[in-house]
Order: sequence, then C-alpha cells, then structure tokens
Amino acid sequence: MDALPLLKNDLTPPSTPNSDTRRTSSTSFSAGSNVFTAKASESSTLFQLLCTMCGTGILQLPYTVKQGGWLSLALVVLVGAMANWCGKLLVRSLYLDPTSHRKIEGFPELGEKAYGKVGYAAVQVFHKATLFGVSTIFLVLTAKFLLEGLGGEGEGVLNTTVNFDSSVNWTTVWTLAAAFIVLVPVVSYRTLGENKFLSLAGALATVLAVVVVLAFSVYLNPLTPENANMDDDSYVFSPPSHALLDLKLLPSAFSAIVLSFGGAATFPTIEANMEKPAMFPKVLNKAFATLVALYLVTATAGYYTFGDITGRLVQCTKLFVAFHVTTAYPILMNALVTEVECKVPFFRDPLPRTIER
Repeated sequence: MDALPLLKNDLTPPSTPNSDTRRTSSTSFSAGSNVFTAKASESSTLFQLLCTMCGTGILQLPYTVKQGGWLSLALVVLVGAMANWCGKLLVRSLYLDPTSHRKIEGFPELGEKAYGKVGYAAVQVFHKATLFGVSTIFLVLTAKFLLEGLGGEGEGVLNTTVNFDSSVNWTTVWTLAAAFIVLVPVVSYRTLGENKFLSLAGALATVLAVVVVLAFSVYLNPLTPENANMDDDSYVFSPPSHALLDLKLLPSAFSAIVLSFGGAATFPTIEANMEKPAMFPKVLNKAFATLVALYLVTATAGYYTFGDITGRLVQCTKLFVAFHVTTAYPILMNALVTEVECKVPFFRDPLPRTIER
C-alpha cells in the first residue's frame, strides 16, 4: 500500500457516489428484504465519539496530575493531538486499498491487506478482545459505582433510607442489574444511527460530572480541616501540596493520559455509520477539542484544590460516571454484535420478524 497519501494534510476520506466505497458488512445488517441503514448525523457522531472516549478516565486526571505535576497537563494536549491524528490516519487508510476500489471494512481487513491471513487473524483476535474486554470493564465499573453510589456498601445515597440486607451479596446484585441495563440498548438498536439520544445522554452525563467536580473544587477551596472531612479518623490534615514536575511518576501519568483517549477500536464503525463519512475528520477534531477541554478543566480544578489528596474527588461523581458507562457500552458492543450478525449464516438468512434483533 502506498503510504504517501497518508502523509498529505488532507486526511478526509474520499467522497464518491459509488456505493462500493462504503462498508458492506462490518456494521450493516441485512435479513431477507429488510436492510437496516439508519445513519448518524454529524452531531450524533460527535456524541458517540465523546461517549466512547470520555468516561472513567476523566475522574483519574486530577490524580494523574498529582503523579506527574503541573507540567503533565501539557501531555493531555500532546496525547490528544496524537490520538486525533492517528484516528484520522486509521480511517483514511480504509480507503487506500490499491487492489480494488472498495472500502476496507475495518480493522481485521486492514490487517489482512497489510500482512495477509496472519495479519487478519492477529488483528481480529486483538480487536475483538479489546471491544469485549473494555465492555466487560465498563460493566464491572457500572456495578461498582452503583454499589458505592446508591447503596449496599460504602456511602450510598440510599443507605440512610433503605435497609440493605447485609447477608445479600450486593456486588452480584448490582452486577446483574448493570448487565440488564446495558442489555436493553444492545438488543434494541441495530445501528449506531438509532441510538443518538443514548449517546447524547452519555455525553451530557460526563459534562455534568465535570460541572460537579468544578463546583466541588471551587466550593471547598481552600481546603481546611473542617471541610476536608476525611474518612480515615487517624488522618492528620495538612494543606494540599503541589508539584511542578515529578519525573519519577511521570511515566505512570503518561500511561493514564493515553488510556483516557482510548476509543480508536470503534472509529471505523462510527465513521461507517455516518450520513456523510467524508465529514468524519472534522467531527473528530471537534470531539478531541471538547475532550481536551473537559480533561483540562477537571484536572486543573481537582488538582488545584485537592493537591496530593485528590482521591476524595471521585466520591461526588460516581453516579454520573455509572450512567455514562452504561451509555458507552452499547457503542462498543455494536461493532462486535453487528459483525457477528453479518458473518454468521444464521443471521444472514431471512429471519422471522419476531427473532430479528
């Protein structure tokens, strides 16, 4: 594959009326005469990108700055720019198949074009492991935040009004509840274009979490023994301290920041579900600009107020993040589920309406 086109400043996917350039199976579904082609607008795509990338990572950023110091904020901007550029290269590469005029369907097919069958098998395994693994982590985190945020253990808001039976394993209960919650949108929406309101709700939940963190940080600044309210009775309060740069923990901060911009595994699916795929680079720019802004506000406000005791910041936003994670789960699973529906013969054959997804 000629790499020169990837080095051009214009990373916009080619726009052509030829339907062969569109993906044919990775995120579309056909059953008999029913072809599901719901597409996402630019605004819906923006919310899907934000919902996918901006999640639990936003709560760790004040602690991340604590590890690396104030100068680690520059890494947020740098890593955001790098992830944005790589995302554009990834989507652009799907249109650069030198052997045909068809668009490459996704990650596994891209691996096949580059390294043959071995590349296809390797990328297929790691891509699906990423989607399934991250989705599983999201499910576990949802249950954990519901447990600690609502009740059963920790300081849940319902602990004072509801008598939780201590003999019940509430971790299991909330895990099953979280699984049922995310199951509904997964089986209800065939394409990402249909779940635009879910993506919007997830993005708004993240924004609300940032607002809460910002308000919480402003209200408690400066931190004193009276408003610190530490859970550990043996803790001796000392004013928060700040560091300009901590080279010892900077690698750990860097890895956490990189994790906060994860989401590339879903980019081909999200782009393929757009009404105008050629607009994906511009939408991606908006998504990363918004993401970097939210991250900088959260990290700066949290670290400025709490300094080296930023761990307490997590307690006030668990329910918002739990809601966000449940809305991001269907987006991650859509790429996996729709590919199964397209490639497994049972789902490709005409199906009675009652058993169609």
